[in-house]
Amino acid sequence: MKREWDLLRQQLTDIEEERDVLADIPKEPKWADQPWEEFEQQTKEYNAAEGRIAGHLEMLIDNGYVEGLRVLRGADGHISYGRSTPRLTMAGHDLLDTMRSSPVWETIKSTAKTKGIELTFEAIKAIGVLALKQVLGQG
Repeated sequence: MKREWDLLRQQLTDIEEERDVLADIPKEPKWADQPWEEFEQQTKEYNAAEGRIAGHLEMLIDNGYVEGLRVLRGADGHISYGRSTPRLTMAGHDLLDTMRSSPVWETIKSTAKTKGIELTFEAIKAIGVLALKQVLGQG
């Protein structure tokens, strides 16, 4: 799975605004009156979407940006969730504050790309300071 910063930004925003951060996981397909190959393809697409969303939540949880959520992966690949009022930690709020403004966020991404820097949590914070100055006309 490739890290998608816009998805991480959206997940942080959803948690802050108390929206269901799991709402974008599609409904699990059920085998009905359809060819097996079609059901198999739907299941593959479902697993990819769920894995993408869950994987990004795991990054936020594992790095201390989100509390009140757990992503549990079974040996069979099944993913389940534990929730108890998901919330951002102080570090999560700080990260989201750096990423929240669209002009600042776009400047962070373009600066990283121009300079050949991979976006990491630390790079976003560092470039965010410079991007804010640029957006404010001070840089």
